[in-house]
Amino acid sequence: MLNKVLGDFIENIDPAQLNISITNGKVKLTNMKLKSTLFASLPVPFSLAYGQVGLINLTIPVWNMFSSPLIIEVSDVFALVKPKHVKEWNEEVEEKSFMSSTQSKLE
Repeated sequence: MLNKVLGDFIENIDPAQLNISITNGKVKLTNMKLKSTLFASLPVPFSLAYGQVGLINLTIPVWNMFSSPLIIEVSDVFALVKPKHVKEWNEEVEEKSFMSSTQSKLE
């Protein structure tokens, strides 16, 4: 399920990176690699060369789902970006791609 939710951003999640405590609703993910396509649908003049998230903590209110908040903490994020080659980046194409992607997500 986590691969489905985080699949657009994180490389395959290894069960060794996952620590779940069902009784208190805690989920802890460590040392995850960001996908190199993370910025592909955004109209930005750079791409991701390497990215890593050190820790994601989820606190799920198992017993009070409707009255307590879901808490998501993300820490130790590292991203190395590189500029796209001028020939690779076209503002109009990037903007159309972004709008198309956004529209499909809204639908």
